[in-house]
Parts: sequence; C-alpha cells; structure tokens
Amino acid sequence: MATCSGLNESVFEDARKYYSELLGDYVDAYNSIHVYIYQVLCIIGVLANISIILVLLRPVMRKNPFNLFLIAIAICDMTLMATYFIFKQVEMCHPWYFSYSWIVFTHAYAVLSVFVHGLSLWLTVVMAVLRYLVLKGSSAPRSGLPKMNSFQAATVAIIIAIVLTLIGSAPNMLRYEIRDGGSRTVPVICTISSSKYAQYYTSSSRVNAYTLLQPRFWSCSWERFSFWTAGLMLKLIPCVTLSVFMTLLVQMLMEAKERRNRLCRGSMPAGSVKSQAERTTSMLTVIVAVFLITELPQGILVFASGVQPTVHIAMKMLGNLIDLLSLVNSSVNFILCAMMSHLFRRQFLLTFGVCCPQTSENVSGAQMQPPRKRKFLINTKFCLKHEKSSSAIQLSNDNELCAQESLLINKQNGVKKNGASGELSQ
Repeated sequence: MATCSGLNESVFEDARKYYSELLGDYVDAYNSIHVYIYQVLCIIGVLANISIILVLLRPVMRKNPFNLFLIAIAICDMTLMATYFIFKQVEMCHPWYFSYSWIVFTHAYAVLSVFVHGLSLWLTVVMAVLRYLVLKGSSAPRSGLPKMNSFQAATVAIIIAIVLTLIGSAPNMLRYEIRDGGSRTVPVICTISSSKYAQYYTSSSRVNAYTLLQPRFWSCSWERFSFWTAGLMLKLIPCVTLSVFMTLLVQMLMEAKERRNRLCRGSMPAGSVKSQAERTTSMLTVIVAVFLITELPQGILVFASGVQPTVHIAMKMLGNLIDLLSLVNSSVNFILCAMMSHLFRRQFLLTFGVCCPQTSENVSGAQMQPPRKRKFLINTKFCLKHEKSSSAIQLSNDNELCAQESLLINKQNGVKKNGASGELSQ
C-alpha cells in the first residue's frame, strides 16, 4: 500500500493509530458477536431467497415480467450469502486454509461477491426505472414511449444491469492472481497452544503457501482506478439513481391517489383508500431507506479509498460491519415482498402447503366491501382494481388506468343522460 500510494510507512502508521483510537473499541465490541449474527442472517437469508424464487416461479406469478427482476435479485443475494457463509467457515490455521482448492475458492469469492452484489443493486435500479416508465406510459398513452410492461423490456433491462455491473467490477476481476510460494513451515501462530487448530500441526509441519497477490502489471494507478470505479459504478451512482426514481414513483402514486379520490368519491370508505396510499408510500420509503443505509456508506468509503489511501485502513477495521450491511440488504427482500404484495403472501402459503380458505380476503388481502347502493357498483369495482395497481412495485399485473378511467367516465355520463331523459319523459 505504501508503494502504491506514494506515501511513506510513517504516514500509514500514524493513520493506524488514529483509526485505532477512533474506532477500535466499537469494532472490537461488534466483532465479538459478528460470528453469531452473520450465521443467522446467512442461513435465514438463503432460505428466504430460495422461497422467493419458488413462489415467483409459480404459474400465476410468471405472468408478470417484473418478477424476472425479483428472481434475478434473489439469485444474486442467495449466492452472495452462501459464498460468504462458506468463506467465513475456514479461518486462518484451518487445515483447508493452506490447500490449493481453498485458494481457488477464495479467488472466486473475491471476484464473484463484488459482481453479484453490484448486480443485485443495479437490478433494483433498472427495475425502478422500468416501473417508472410503465406508469408514465399508462398515464400518458400518447407519450411515444415503447411498451415497457413486457418480458422483452425486462430482459433488455436485465442485460443492461449486467453490462453496467461488469464495467464496475472489471478492475476487481483483474486485481488478484494465485501464486505458489512453495513449501514452507506452518506459521507459528498455528502451532501455539492457544490456537484451536494446534492439534493438526507440529513445529516441523510444512504446507504449500498458496497466496492471492496482485498481478505484476498492477500499479498505483490501477489500484486507485479500481476503487474509484467500484465506488462510483457499484455504489454511489446506483444509490443516487434509485433515490431519484423512487421519488418520482412516490410523486406519481400521490397523483394517482388524488385522481382515484376524485373518481371514487363516495363509493368506498375514505379510511381504506387513505390507508392504502399511506401504506404504499411508507413501503417505498422503507425501500429507499434500507438501500441508502446499507449501500451509501460503503460507496463513500470505497470512493474515499481511491482519493485517500489511508482510508483503506478504516475499511479493513470496519470489514465485519460493512459485511453486515450487505447481508441485511440481501436478507430483507423477502420481508418487503411479503409486506407489500397480497398475491405473494397467498402464493407463498399455497407453495409451502399451508391450508387456508379460498376467500376473497386471502387472495386480495382485504375483505370485499359490498356496495351500499346499486348505482355505486361500477365505481366500487373500479376503485378496488385501481387501489391494487397503485403500488409502484406491486407484484400483480398492471392495469391500463387511463382506459378504465375513460370507460368509467363515459359510463357515468351515460347513466346521467339516461336518467335525465327518463325524468323528462315522465
């Protein structure tokens, strides 16, 4: 690091002392419990993402192209947590630690973990962008935008996410290579009595010293370029983009709420419409908050390491905390899907064999409200459909809102004209 940065060792030694005094106590306190937290998160997270994939592969769920994004995100998150769990099981001095197969896995993990985590973030971003374009096209049918609510559009968006992730993670893929250091004596730390693996070694034990090192062409410029690229392409830009489009989605939802209130005034209880809009807005806010809380700090640290190399010392000290943020982000999708989609909850129960009554309340998540008067029957049906489709990340199929609104208004006008002519004839 000192050679690459152009700074002498005394500068890094001062930085180590500074960050140790600033963060040491907090880091030590968390590291003592990280071993328990990450195992719980990884096991539960892998099972949760497997359940997401199984539910979204059901025939009813396969009709929605947006579920392609959720399946791809679940695969990325599951891969990240599974490989992280395996990586953390083999510690320094473990008999497998010095084997060639383990150094190959370590190399693959160093490359794959950055790629799949970045891909899950970009998939979230392109899903938000595509969702915005779908809603924009629904509210303005003559906007000239191509049809976005299709499997073709979803596939193109996923390919774009993969390309952007490859650009961001390409320098990291070139950053390591496996080198054989030859046979050497087992490190002393592995043979002392305090080591839990001391029983496997003697003072004369020898192992093959396979290591991961930077390739010979790697320079300070490459090192900084790697940090800058990862920080910008895999962290900061996705955070900013998602925040912008989620803000636009919330704005469109509020406009849809106002339009629905005008069309459905008096046909449904005001409390139910208000609670649905508030619930949708709250869930979108939670998504943005979770995304920013877990990813933005990492992006800032990675980018800062490219600007100031001594920040890398703080990143190494905070390694377990950064891992925790990534694991939380990868584990929370199941909870959000279950909270925001009545259809997902219903299909989850059917997938895993839980018996539940076949009622409208189970399917839609809200009990059907019988119309109070005959003349409000059309309005009530429309409002129920409109309420289901108002969520920006709803897992059910989109409705053509403008077409329905026009049809409803025409029907209402027709009813008024017929009623007026009837009164005149009488």
